[in-house]
Amino acid sequence: MSSPKPTIVFAPGAWHTPDCFDIVREQLHSQGWETEAVTYPSVGAEPPTQGLQGDADAVREVVAKLADEGKKVVLAVHSYGGLVGAEASKGLGFQQRKREGKDGGITMLVYLAAFVTPVGKSIKMMLGGQFLPWMNFKGEYVHADEPHKVFYADVDPELQEKSIKALKHQSAPVFTDCVTYEPWHEIECMYLMCEKDQALFAQVQEMMIQMLGEKAPVYKCNSSHSPFLSMPEEVVKGLEMAAKVGEERAS
Repeated sequence: MSSPKPTIVFAPGAWHTPDCFDIVREQLHSQGWETEAVTYPSVGAEPPTQGLQGDADAVREVVAKLADEGKKVVLAVHSYGGLVGAEASKGLGFQQRKREGKDGGITMLVYLAAFVTPVGKSIKMMLGGQFLPWMNFKGEYVHADEPHKVFYADVDPELQEKSIKALKHQSAPVFTDCVTYEPWHEIECMYLMCEKDQALFAQVQEMMIQMLGEKAPVYKCNSSHSPFLSMPEEVVKGLEMAAKVGEERAS
C-alpha cells in the first residue's frame, strides 16, 4: 500500500482486558503497524453497573481521536465487542467522514468471532432469550465458567493458565443492553471466523456472516474462540487482508 498503514484498534470481548491482544500487537508492531487496544469500563466494574454504552464510548474516544488526526483505522472487535464496535463506529466510517469533508476514519470493521447484532437486539436476545450454561450470574456480577474450554481450548497450557488468571468479572447490563446501529450498511465490514469456536459456534458465525452482505470479506481460522492467543500469525494475516481490502475500497 502506497499510503500509510492504518492504525489497528482492538476491542476485546466480555471478561477480557486489552492485554489479551499483546501477542498479536507485538507481531504487528514488528511489521510496522501501529495499534491501540481499549479497556472497557464494564470489565471488573465496581459496582458492576456499567453497560454497553460506556464500553462503546471508550472505543469511540480512541477511534475518533485517530480519525480526527486524519488516520485510517481498522477496528477489530472480538465476541461481545461486536456490539461495542457497532455502537462506537456510528459516523466514524471513512466514507461517511469523506462525505463530510473530513479525512480519516474506519476503513474496515473486523468481526473477530464476534456478534453481528441487528438494531434492537441484545446478547441475551441473540442467544434465544437464554444465557449460556457457562455464563455464571451472581446478581450483577457475571463470571465465565470453564474458560479453558470455552475461550482457550487450543491455547498452550501455560498461556491458557495466565489468560484465565487475567479474566475479570463482567457487569451484567452488557448482556441485555440493545444495539442501536448496524455499521455494515455504511462501513466496510469483514468477518474473521473461528471454525473450532466453543463459545460462538461456527454455524452461528456463518449465519451472522450472511448479515454482513455478499461483499463482506471472510477470513477463516481453524481455531477456538481466542486465535489471538493460539494462532496469532493467522490473526495478523487476517488483519492484513482487512487493511488491504479496506484501503482498496477507500480509494
